Amino acid sequence: MPYTRFKMKFRFQIKKKVFKLEYGLFALVLSLIGIGMIMLFSTSSVVGLVNYRDGYFFLKRYFMYLMIGCCAMIFGMFYPHTQYKKLTLPGLGLSFFLLFLTLVPGIGIKAGGANRWLSLGIIQFQPVEIVKFFIIVFFATALERKQAHFYSFRKSVLPLLCILAIPILILLKQPNYSNTLLILATCFWLMVLSGIPLRHLSLIGLMGGLIMMLSLALNPYQLDRVKTFLRPDHDPLGKGYHINQSLITIGSGGMYGLGIGQSKMKYFYLPLHYSDFIFSIVCEEGGLALALGVLGLFGLLFKKGFSISLSNSTWYSFLLGMGLTMILIFQGLINIAVSIGIFPVTGMPLTFISFGGTSLVMALFFVGVLFNIYSENGNRPVSITENVHAAR
Repeated sequence: MPYTRFKMKFRFQIKKKVFKLEYGLFALVLSLIGIGMIMLFSTSSVVGLVNYRDGYFFLKRYFMYLMIGCCAMIFGMFYPHTQYKKLTLPGLGLSFFLLFLTLVPGIGIKAGGANRWLSLGIIQFQPVEIVKFFIIVFFATALERKQAHFYSFRKSVLPLLCILAIPILILLKQPNYSNTLLILATCFWLMVLSGIPLRHLSLIGLMGGLIMMLSLALNPYQLDRVKTFLRPDHDPLGKGYHINQSLITIGSGGMYGLGIGQSKMKYFYLPLHYSDFIFSIVCEEGGLALALGVLGLFGLLFKKGFSISLSNSTWYSFLLGMGLTMILIFQGLINIAVSIGIFPVTGMPLTFISFGGTSLVMALFFVGVLFNIYSENGNRPVSITENVHAAR
């Protein structure tokens, strides 16, 4: 049957199997990476010159991680996403072990007061990024299998929480409050989508609140960040320095910004302006217009990820796709929320834009898995009720 309209599909044959590239998702990711490269060069050149005598230092490393990430994305595209079910337990075990190694003296690398990194020679990576993926695979697999037991908290939700508690306890020990929140929010979202009864969700929310309060009580620096969030002007040159400088940076951009490369705050007035607070520089150089453009791209990314996940006929594929999509979106939103002062300061990169090696590699891998979900379904739009009916 001849094509009667242009279709956004790219097909190529490998071993008699047709793969399709979702051009909309590809364009969104390419746009975010493009903005990231421009802003990273603009923001990091000063730090590179002063600290490493190379204005291209961070951009070169970004390209290195980008190439690794492209390889990871290609692998994610071609490896059947349903096969990850078989790797769930070994993947969880290995990722938890690597995460635990960050706490071992002499093996884990401590920076900024936290033990979050392991070293592979010239490359350092954060095992939590691997944990995120296998936690999502585990929840997608378990929630598909336990649908008949959703009425029972002990049979359905409790086993999931017991497994989830392992990485959460390690992350709190590092400490890594931002990724703890990210993982908990994503898993909670998957349980909501799965149809877990409201009474169970309420209990989970209560337990999560208690964990957060306990963490604040055991870690005074986290409590200080919350106090600074509530009163950023209390200690503007001390504990409130980051957020106050970020707000000044954002405000100086106005509607259309100072122009790309024209930031004043990148000259060591704003800490971590190439990673945690890069969105502030986006606002300073591109103004409200570019900031809204970045937010719009993340909104379209959510829409596209939801559409790809929903178009698959299996419940596992839907939950896996939504989990990966929400990791990408939540991570970006937390970074932006910190930059504009509506969330306590925490170390979370802006997806595809901030300088962050492991985060960029795994984000591209997640996109590759989304491509695979799109490729292996029939690309037939279905309604949520039809999808749920087919899955259950």
